[in-house]
Amino acid sequence: MANQRFAVMVGVDDAGSLLRFAERDAEAMRDQFAAEGFETCLFTGADATAGEIKATLRQAVMRSEKSDVLVVYFAGRTVTPEWSRGTDTYLITHDLDESALSENPDSGVRMAFLERDVLEFFAGTSVLFVDAAGDPPEFSRPTYSALTSYAPDAVTREDPVIRHGVLTAHILATLRRLPRVTFGSLASAVREQGLTPQAMSPPWGDGVVLAGPADQPGLPASRPLANPMDAAAGEILQLISRLTHHARMPRHAAPRSSGSRAEAGTAAPSRVEYLRAATDAHSSALLEYTASGFQTIDSSKRFDLDVIRPLLRFPAGADWFGHTVHDDHRTVLCVPLRLAEGRSLLLALVDPVTDLLGLGQPLAKILETIWRTDFAASPDEAEIEVLTALRGAFGRLPAPLYEHCFELYRRVMESYCVVFQPVVTLGKTARRVGVHSYEALARRSVSDQRAPVAMLRLAEVWGDRFVVERDKVILRMALRAYAQAHAEGPWAQPKPVSINVAVRSLLSDAYVEVLRTTIAELGIDPEAVTLEISEQDPIEPRRGEQWAEAPHAYFHNRLAAIARDVGVAFAVDDFGEGYASLSRMAELPLTQIKVDRAILHHPLAAKELSLVMDTARYAGHAPRVVIVEGVDNESPLTLREIYEQRIRHVQGYITRQPAAPTLSVISPETSEYIAALVRGDDEHRDTLITRADDLPLQRGA
Repeated sequence: MANQRFAVMVGVDDAGSLLRFAERDAEAMRDQFAAEGFETCLFTGADATAGEIKATLRQAVMRSEKSDVLVVYFAGRTVTPEWSRGTDTYLITHDLDESALSENPDSGVRMAFLERDVLEFFAGTSVLFVDAAGDPPEFSRPTYSALTSYAPDAVTREDPVIRHGVLTAHILATLRRLPRVTFGSLASAVREQGLTPQAMSPPWGDGVVLAGPADQPGLPASRPLANPMDAAAGEILQLISRLTHHARMPRHAAPRSSGSRAEAGTAAPSRVEYLRAATDAHSSALLEYTASGFQTIDSSKRFDLDVIRPLLRFPAGADWFGHTVHDDHRTVLCVPLRLAEGRSLLLALVDPVTDLLGLGQPLAKILETIWRTDFAASPDEAEIEVLTALRGAFGRLPAPLYEHCFELYRRVMESYCVVFQPVVTLGKTARRVGVHSYEALARRSVSDQRAPVAMLRLAEVWGDRFVVERDKVILRMALRAYAQAHAEGPWAQPKPVSINVAVRSLLSDAYVEVLRTTIAELGIDPEAVTLEISEQDPIEPRRGEQWAEAPHAYFHNRLAAIARDVGVAFAVDDFGEGYASLSRMAELPLTQIKVDRAILHHPLAAKELSLVMDTARYAGHAPRVVIVEGVDNESPLTLREIYEQRIRHVQGYITRQPAAPTLSVISPETSEYIAALVRGDDEHRDTLITRADDLPLQRGA
């Protein structure tokens, strides 16, 4: 039968990369294309197996005629195996065994199969949509139309507010919004919203009708995709500057509302008024949408819901990324803040300044981020959050915005201070209890004991340049603070200090140079400095890098070279978390092993600690000091039981003093208290408290 339209939709969530909405994406696309009259087939979750998907696609090809249309959609993760040398990309299905691909390459769904055996072999017209996290494939010059988006991780391609992949959200919005959609008009609509997916189509492909009647004149063909933020970088920077300016005004510095009625007191109108003033709008409001319609939770002066109610609508699904409605008298910018079953929150700005509306979807993402960001508390950190949200939603930032974010991040890191937490040597008598060493911790201020973990981890989102810069700044601050604290402290001989560092920083010559020059400048004994490498850091080459040796061997030689050149020592941090392995601990030239507090809560904690001690003792390098972090009253193991596993050092709040910028000895009373716990004299362990805020940071602390 001629003029048939087929749609095969595949969605596979991936917990490892936090890919949460791929299956929801595929279901929404199935529903949309089914409504347009396509014969659809959906594969999600455990049903998304390579064999079933390929069999369905082959069947569609075998029954196809020249007048037919095939749409193939995939949301999930992709991978390019190392053995393929970057030439073969796979769509990761539920049953894919990556380790078996080198022996049986056809056991998965290959992009080569999709291209050659399905899309190019289909008798009619074929269209491919891919909204993926992972490795991009190498495309040939296709005889099919394709709109594809690949990102290195799920964070950069999914939006938690709309609960869709960003490309998929815009595809759905266009299909729902326009009465007739061709592939060309769809690509244009996506481009106009600021996304930069790869769009390819043969000359006849732009006119393929995906929604609406097929007998109307064709719409304009797709133009090359570009990012409107390239031209709007100046306007975005001006908007951020305006937001910072208004946030510093006293009347806008009150805490923001989260949107619940119970919290919509005096603080919420200040937040709503702040956004009104920053966008130069006539009025603004926080609206709640339920089955009964819209109602106002908080609003600025002059806001009148009855006046704009005829304009308001609750757009289906993807349109909640942000939209503008208007009539002859007013314009309303609607920005989603929270989407939930039965109740959703919407920020409405009435008649904002016209220049801002030209920013389109980036403006919606900026305002949504601002609602949950406290500009008044830390303008620089808030600006970084806004720019990070833009990068996550649109894949990249223009160079001026990227460089602005880099300088902001450096400034934030340099505004932090350093405090020191002691590593305590255990003993059964008070005279054997003492300070073994210190760990340098980054804090926003001396009085704020909370670790700025989120801001420190943000460097990983932006890449190696940010990671190395973060670690360089904190290294300089930590060494300078350490030199001053020891000069003013009670120790005749310097106590060792440890500083956290990322794997990528140790691979950077710039970081090593800062390490060498700062130690020499301050006159610090390099043997007193230990660099802690987080277990949550993978030891592996980046895409495009070539390491002459296996990863652990390559990194071992790198550390050995730094140790010879500079003289510092190395430790492994967070052992038991992330990429933790006994092989890493055994193969790297380490002098310390820090055991993550999570191991203490394991049912076999005592056996695991014993194994760590054996590995530390019998490794082919110098004996390592084993330090257990986070010993507290909730741990299944007492301090006595830890001591019985031959462990003589712990770190945490057992000195009952917060981390401080100065160094001090342990008081006789505290030493006796710790010794009593080691002996097991005191069974009332509720006095032994480790506060989460004082736990060592992961990287860059």
